[in-house]
Amino acid sequence: MFKKLTTKKLVYVALFTALVYIFSRFFQIPIATPFGQTRFHLGNVFCLLAGLLMGPGFGGLAAGLGSALFDLFDPVYFTSAPITFITKFALAFVAGLIYKKRASLIDKKKLVLASICGQLTYVFLYLLKSFITNKFIMGFTNEAVMAELLPKAGVSLVNALISVIIASIIAIPLLKSVKFE
Repeated sequence: MFKKLTTKKLVYVALFTALVYIFSRFFQIPIATPFGQTRFHLGNVFCLLAGLLMGPGFGGLAAGLGSALFDLFDPVYFTSAPITFITKFALAFVAGLIYKKRASLIDKKKLVLASICGQLTYVFLYLLKSFITNKFIMGFTNEAVMAELLPKAGVSLVNALISVIIASIIAIPLLKSVKFE
């Protein structure tokens, strides 16, 4: 991956890292849950776009870095930065891997499928992390774990749906104009 690192690719990674951070930080709605909080935000749109435009490696790197930076600068989330890096990297990696190299024609079905798979990967990993934390680290009862996971699952799935729609729409003109090689 890094053997093909060019200044242009480095600039794209930095740009998408910044976009993920900005749209996670400033375009969000915090939502309280029984034992903490979750949030609706638009950062995942740019995580998806990073994977779709730059491919799995560089896209995953930008998504992971931008999201981890958000966590590091927020006292509510700063301890989650390493796992956030992994889960957001996975989101963009899966989307980029499924969409892969595209021909001159944009395959809209494959674009949407890649976005859905990337988002579902993230939602699964996010809920798994929440389950493990609440059940085994915090020692919550099964009822308490479910009381925490259900609101998070609902918000995450709505966030995923909106991210897939927006990213799929924005990706079409960007894929026509941006050449990441």
